[in-house]
Amino acid sequence: GTSLQATNPAQSGFVSSAERLEEKARHRQYDHLLCARCQELSHGKMIPGVEDFAQKMVGLGDELELLTPQQLRDELGSRVKRSRSLIVLLVDLLDFSGTMLSNSIRDLIGGNPIIAVGTKMDLLPKQAAVHSQDPRDQDAFFDWFQDSLLFKKLTVVSMHAVSAKTKEGIDEVVADIKQQRLGRDVYIVGAANVGKSAFTRAFVTEMSSMSSKQYDPLAVGKSKRLPMESSMPGTTLSSIPLKVFQSGEKLYDTPGLHIHHRMPHILTPDENKGLHPRKRLVGRFAPAPSFSEAQATPSASDASDASDASENVKSSEPIDTHTCYAWGGLVRLHVVDCPDGTSLTFFGPDILELSASSFSTEALKGMLQGDLPLKDPENGFGSHSVEIRGGMRIAKKAAIRAGKKGGVLADVAISGIPGWIQIAYDASNTHSAADEGRGGRGGRGSAVRIVVEAPKGIEVFVRPPMPMARPTSTDAW
Repeated sequence: GTSLQATNPAQSGFVSSAERLEEKARHRQYDHLLCARCQELSHGKMIPGVEDFAQKMVGLGDELELLTPQQLRDELGSRVKRSRSLIVLLVDLLDFSGTMLSNSIRDLIGGNPIIAVGTKMDLLPKQAAVHSQDPRDQDAFFDWFQDSLLFKKLTVVSMHAVSAKTKEGIDEVVADIKQQRLGRDVYIVGAANVGKSAFTRAFVTEMSSMSSKQYDPLAVGKSKRLPMESSMPGTTLSSIPLKVFQSGEKLYDTPGLHIHHRMPHILTPDENKGLHPRKRLVGRFAPAPSFSEAQATPSASDASDASDASENVKSSEPIDTHTCYAWGGLVRLHVVDCPDGTSLTFFGPDILELSASSFSTEALKGMLQGDLPLKDPENGFGSHSVEIRGGMRIAKKAAIRAGKKGGVLADVAISGIPGWIQIAYDASNTHSAADEGRGGRGGRGSAVRIVVEAPKGIEVFVRPPMPMARPTSTDAW
């Protein structure tokens, strides 16, 4: 996505052979030549092209001349805002809350119409409603999708869910884009690593297939040389035009928009590669929340094991310990109180190990009030990057009402982590066996009260749950 050159090895687009570059330029065969960075990316190496906090902290890319996220935004805005275009806005279904752009995207794309597309559908849990053949489940999923868009004050002409890997949903979205295009150029837009290049490749491949109803002979030539996809945020450095429509308009793959509150921007490239799931997410059942009343005031050593809590975290009687769940070295979730029958299911990559332990509620309150320092990150995936970033902070405090009927109450999503934590309540379960086995007791509140710790700068969302059937097997845990 950047101009080829043979003069500066520190810049993207560098080609080691000036003679070969000159030859390709003479024959106008630029698309037959890969720069040094793209060659390494194609072999799975994580080569930065855009400035990032974590890269600076570990010294990665110091020898390179990197673009800034603002430069990428400016390039996109200068090209699209005043154009007559159709915008295909991609959202990562695994990191839905973290990659859902708000109405501020209009500053870059102007008043152009938007088609919203959820990507990586093949990696969603098999229980997700979007996989169901029942039209009612499909309707529930897209109602949830639309409500999320409206919450961000975004209006769109249509919505789709696709998998660039399995090609599921690609034919329908290509048909819709061709119908809505009306002589416009098409821009594929979204957050970094949302799957824009993979979607573009699937789009053009669909149009180049003679067996497809969307066949366009002009797409056949482009299907052999398509934009590169990589786990490295910032793979694409400028808009890439593809002449795939016989009417003359172009399809553009664009640079990813870097959203500062997402986890990938504090992790190293290798950690980002490890965080990206390679297979369908499977829910992991956590041990049921448990509480106990201590006989003595927590000691200073107990306090050092605590984290921030919330003004909302109050109950009619003091609860001295509660259950804290650690998700790798990136997240700690405290369940400070909840009714019996509350359960948590963690959907995320296998590299994030899950553990549960008792935690001093008094110490947690001390952290909330600023009287005690925050605990260091857990020893787990990403903990070193979190420590370099400045450690953990209280990112979210919430009270989620359980209601009389129960069911799945909410999802807790950490921006940039592919997955979420599902909180459910079984109203028929008055006292869980898990509580008895741990020698504790159930909570006594009518709401699930949580405190979530995350690295500084990372946002945490409590959202309506993604429509899906609740898992019935605990084998995953």
